[in-house]
Amino acid sequence: ISLFVDAIKLDGGSIPEVGKSAFCKARKKLQPTVFKALSNEVVNEYYKFGEAELWHGYRIIGVDGTRIVMPNTKAMSSRFGVVVSSKDNKDNNATCMAQVLTMYDTLNNITLYGSLEHIDESEVTMLYKALADISLNKNDILVFDRNFASYLLFFYLQKLGVQFCFRMKSGSWNIVKDFNASGKESQVLELKMQVKDRKEAIALGITETSIKCRLTRVELDGGEIEILLTSLTDDQKISVADTKELYGKRWPIEDSYKTFKNKVCIENFSGKSENVVMQDFYVKIFIMNLTAVAIRPINTALSKESVKVKYPHQVNLIE
Repeated sequence: ISLFVDAIKLDGGSIPEVGKSAFCKARKKLQPTVFKALSNEVVNEYYKFGEAELWHGYRIIGVDGTRIVMPNTKAMSSRFGVVVSSKDNKDNNATCMAQVLTMYDTLNNITLYGSLEHIDESEVTMLYKALADISLNKNDILVFDRNFASYLLFFYLQKLGVQFCFRMKSGSWNIVKDFNASGKESQVLELKMQVKDRKEAIALGITETSIKCRLTRVELDGGEIEILLTSLTDDQKISVADTKELYGKRWPIEDSYKTFKNKVCIENFSGKSENVVMQDFYVKIFIMNLTAVAIRPINTALSKESVKVKYPHQVNLIE
């Protein structure tokens, strides 16, 4: 506050002195969703210009979660839960933590959605809430790691009209075991709605009883075999090599969490109340998106052929 007042006075302006208590009192009246709305405005304006980077005409959206340390107060521990760091379960070893989920445009470094919930909240449950809140279309590809895959989610994404790509667990899916045994690189298959999911599917408005998906086998640089399941079934448009490239483009969401924690310092909250914590959470997403939009022209300029460099250059958001 002092720096802000000094800056105003330096330019010849005047501003009443603001005490700490008055500021805190006023801040309590500010809804955290204000910053969520401001961030959405910035993101929407950015996409309106039509200069966003795409992959084969698609926007790639990485989906992932993480845990963050919260202010260790009784009220916050009750709201978000605690993680005990030792087996003796003593209260002084309990750390208040929360579960975070984000949806991230990995090619343009834009956080499209962020939520902060109780530590015991499932990432998948948070995802369904996110899908009800965010606007997506057929030119979006959601890319997931192995913890999200389920028949119900495949069908729900199909209902929403968005594309998807999942890394699959090899040991717990019969379709993956059969595909592995076949030795094929790519296979289109028809998935049937599971009996156990029918009630929940009806609640989600899913009417389809079968959908077509595609499994592809890709080999990582270290020799590890990876099985991907995707809605992109046309191998003439998207090859097996393309699906490997697609999943690889999920990685920036991991880097975004490094930025979120190490540069934006999300765990360094400016207060201990839930309202302040939620304000800080959305403010920092807002800051990250403002930064991503601001550096876009710089990265574009650095990528031009006229810029003679040995290796590609870009603004460093991580270190």
